[in-house]
Amino acid sequence: MHFLCLHGLGTNSRILQVQTATLRHELGDSHTFDYAEGTLPCPIDPAIAPYFPEESDEGYAYFDPSRPSTYTAALEQLEAFLVTEGPFDGILAFSQGAQLAASFLIAAAGSSSSSSSSSFPGARSIRCAIFLSGGIPYQWSSAPSSSSPALGPALTPIAEAAADNSEGAAAAAAAAAAPAALPVLLHLPTAHIWGQNDTSYPGTSVVLSQLCRPEWRAVFVHEGGHEIPGSRSRASLLGAVRAIRQTIHLAVTLH
Repeated sequence: MHFLCLHGLGTNSRILQVQTATLRHELGDSHTFDYAEGTLPCPIDPAIAPYFPEESDEGYAYFDPSRPSTYTAALEQLEAFLVTEGPFDGILAFSQGAQLAASFLIAAAGSSSSSSSSSFPGARSIRCAIFLSGGIPYQWSSAPSSSSPALGPALTPIAEAAADNSEGAAAAAAAAAAPAALPVLLHLPTAHIWGQNDTSYPGTSVVLSQLCRPEWRAVFVHEGGHEIPGSRSRASLLGAVRAIRQTIHLAVTLH
């Protein structure tokens, strides 16, 4: 399979290549990977800065939730990349990259179901998604306008609970209390991999997983934090690989 890879907030594509090196090696050489970098410069993530001192001035984000126009631009840029550099069979994305990927795929699914011609033709070839420590996807909380272009998480109750920047904990609590109330918004095979000690995006991955078709999702929770399983923990690495392989196998079977 040919995957598009999206990095986390305050990192870049080169860092993501390093972060996923062991994981990609374990998956085998039958898959290929391309990378799309964010366009918004931002400080390098302090948690990884000591490991990448040469990257101190090269952190990027895909969008800034406080600047809604950047979210729209990120969706358009992702669509353009998929069209010009694709086709891609899947998306492998970490942290904010996973948040963007999920938002894009949900928007594409909504577009294709509401009209005969999708506004996101780049999404047509995507057969699966691998979400690593993903955030809750975004959508417009109301029709965007110059006077009120506010963004909100995809689920209105969680958006209300998350208004004070406690998105992760509030979302997790809401999802745990009423998981059946979460709508299924993504109908393609997905893998959801996150750390039980993730303090950067606490609770958001479980919400993202519940937005995806239950019988087509694979979930693996490792003992780490906000990270991509690698050489530091063989058990975490193998668990992540199993979930990804299960997802790829299902995607191939369905198509």
